[in-house]
Amino acid sequence: MTLLEKLSSNKGTVSSALGKDIAVKILEGNIQLLVEAIPLVCHEMKNSKAKHIRSGAAKIIECVAEKNPILVVPYLENILPSLQVEEPQTKWMIFMALGYCAEIKPQIAEKALPFAKKYILEKTDGQLCLVGAIDKFLGFFGKTSEENAQKAYSLLIESTDNVIMNEADWIIEGFIDIVKYLNKEQKKEVLSFANEYKNSSKIATQKRSRTLIEKCK
Repeated sequence: MTLLEKLSSNKGTVSSALGKDIAVKILEGNIQLLVEAIPLVCHEMKNSKAKHIRSGAAKIIECVAEKNPILVVPYLENILPSLQVEEPQTKWMIFMALGYCAEIKPQIAEKALPFAKKYILEKTDGQLCLVGAIDKFLGFFGKTSEENAQKAYSLLIESTDNVIMNEADWIIEGFIDIVKYLNKEQKKEVLSFANEYKNSSKIATQKRSRTLIEKCK
């Protein structure tokens, strides 16, 4: 059975579990499975009925990139078009994969910035997985250099203009990654945002906020 056939017959949590299982096989040395997964992330991009195939492939790619990004780096240009598909699942996993690979190929990760900006400007409640992944991606990309930190900063600041439910944690994490590259005025803006959440009802948010506040000093 081909990878396409396997992904075609699996949906939802089963598809996610399958993706993780296949990623393990790739990490153990079956690189051919990765080669098969790459084009499937853009499979029939206009067909909503094929979204589980695309998202299943994206899960494979994300899991591999997290553990061994060098395996995914040769295919980054191939997966970029998937950031245009309709379903958020595929997009958020590809943003994460690009983030994991950003240190190795920041010049390719940078090509995802227009998509990041688009989805930040369009975000609404209920899109946490997508915009949270974008916030994380911006942190991964921004920490690769001072120049890239400035590009990430401008988008993270835009994201603070419309913080959807439970998103603050991920914006804060993005800022934590890049704060060392920011100037005094930028740190003041970041500090102002962090202070809004230092007494959050969520302990995890408090901790992230206070970590960022400390790094802004």
